[in-house]
Amino acid sequence: MSEYTYDQLDAEAKASYADSPFLAVGGSTAVAAVVDEFYQRLLADASTAPFFTDLIERDGLGALKRHQVLLLTKVLGGPDRYSGRDLGVAHQGMAINPDAYQRVSLYLLTVLHDFRVPMDILQSADSVLRSLGPAIISA
Repeated sequence: MSEYTYDQLDAEAKASYADSPFLAVGGSTAVAAVVDEFYQRLLADASTAPFFTDLIERDGLGALKRHQVLLLTKVLGGPDRYSGRDLGVAHQGMAINPDAYQRVSLYLLTVLHDFRVPMDILQSADSVLRSLGPAIISA
């Protein structure tokens, strides 16, 4: 997971982000489990799986998951160790339309719900997803 381990992220969160939603949901292990389930669902859906074909062929799904864990850690108020590309740049040329973006967002929110993330955190995550839409939607 980049240069940080889950234990290091959790230790930093406990020291500096003790009241964060990141720790409230269970820290990096819980976030990693959410990310794994999120991608399982996206890859099982015939309408979202094609967005990941090239990535899978390049054996890049593991790196994407690590970036997603770090991004969600940041979004949930934990340590900001996300070093990935700007989301607009990363999704450029993927022809993501509003329906596809909404579907992916709903998968993430559903997985968070299934992992019993509190409603206030779900609402906050939904707000973040809505704010990111214009940078990611390109079709």
